Amino acid sequence: MSKKYHIFYGWVVAISCSLLAFSINAMGNNSLSFYVAPLSESLQISRAALNFFLFTVGAIVRTVLGFFYGIIVKRIGTKTLMWIGCLLAVGAYLVFSCAKNALFIALGSGLYGLAHALGTFSAYNAIINHWFIRRKGIILGLVNTSVGLGGMLINPLASYWISSAGWNSSFLYTALLIAAIALPALCLIKVYPSEKGLLPYGYTNIEHEQIKKSLPVQEKLQLTQVLHTLRFWLIAILQFLIGFGVSQAFSSIIPHLNNLNVNETLLSGTLSILFALGTTLGNFASGIVFDHFGLRALFASISSLQFTGIILACFLSASSSPVLLSICVICIGYGNSLSLGTLNHLIHCVYQGEAIHFPAIFSCLFAISNAGSILGSPFSGWLFDLSGSYRSSFILAGICLLIVLLLANLVISLGRRCFLQASKSVKP
Repeated sequence: MSKKYHIFYGWVVAISCSLLAFSINAMGNNSLSFYVAPLSESLQISRAALNFFLFTVGAIVRTVLGFFYGIIVKRIGTKTLMWIGCLLAVGAYLVFSCAKNALFIALGSGLYGLAHALGTFSAYNAIINHWFIRRKGIILGLVNTSVGLGGMLINPLASYWISSAGWNSSFLYTALLIAAIALPALCLIKVYPSEKGLLPYGYTNIEHEQIKKSLPVQEKLQLTQVLHTLRFWLIAILQFLIGFGVSQAFSSIIPHLNNLNVNETLLSGTLSILFALGTTLGNFASGIVFDHFGLRALFASISSLQFTGIILACFLSASSSPVLLSICVICIGYGNSLSLGTLNHLIHCVYQGEAIHFPAIFSCLFAISNAGSILGSPFSGWLFDLSGSYRSSFILAGICLLIVLLLANLVISLGRRCFLQASKSVKP
């Protein structure tokens, strides 16, 4: 008789989450900047107004809803919210394709903001936590990497569709492509291993059992209870600084090089590809670094490369060598993994051994990071108007990055101390 090989269903779930991030997150978000010029011209809307309706409305909706995700998910359930999020994402692009004025754009942006808040990163992280104890870092890294890969696919497609068929058709094609990838992937998603009669990957690991036995059984700490801990507020400040300052380096590097009059062919070709490659590499490598070297090494590796890119960006000019320009964009692209590749691990490390309501805590902290980005973008623009250069934004990003690194080490130490105190308090 031939031997039967059984594939752990968690790998199917991980691939499905990657496909959802690839479609809903990447295809729905990364290509929007390509529509600014044609929409502004066709609908007779100023660039400033269009940017508000197309980007800011969705960001505000996503941020506000993030603070209430924990309440919603407890009442409706993760899988149902993911279905709603997927349908809203497709619906948003259908609304965009029928746009007659700015109200259509605002409605589509709001729908996509709802989709992003209900059915994406908070859900993916919670599901991966349920299915994986070991190799969690690399799995989350692969899910985050798919966002960069989706952008690399949809950006040239959107550009081609807009030029050949018009922006209306491009929005429609994108909606159909999102649906074609996301809907089958959602059918394969199982939120808990128990739904397939399985245990999480790595559940029988000895270290995990020792940690589990060393602590008393606890009720899950809700967000309202976690809000009373110093650790939460330290992470909240860290997340806000990542959104407000550090992420501005990522969003400013291409406009900065353009402002320096770097060769347009080099910028739109090689440097843009290397920038996307750095982002993809950072999301993937962050999982490997965490699994093998731990959380402190993860923050140190990302921060060191990001800081290298920031320093280079401050001293670049139009005459800088392509090698320096390439190193700069790769390092800053890699540094973007600070916003996606650390929060899940940080929460679990800081609240190690404590039963927490993870989706509510993750979504709230992620919303705080988004709030930082909403405030940081106009502040970065104000610095540019004041100085005529993006160097001020990079200096701000460097200062925020140093504070983030200090806070990360502080809160990791604090979490470890709380874990040890809880372990000692357990009677043998």
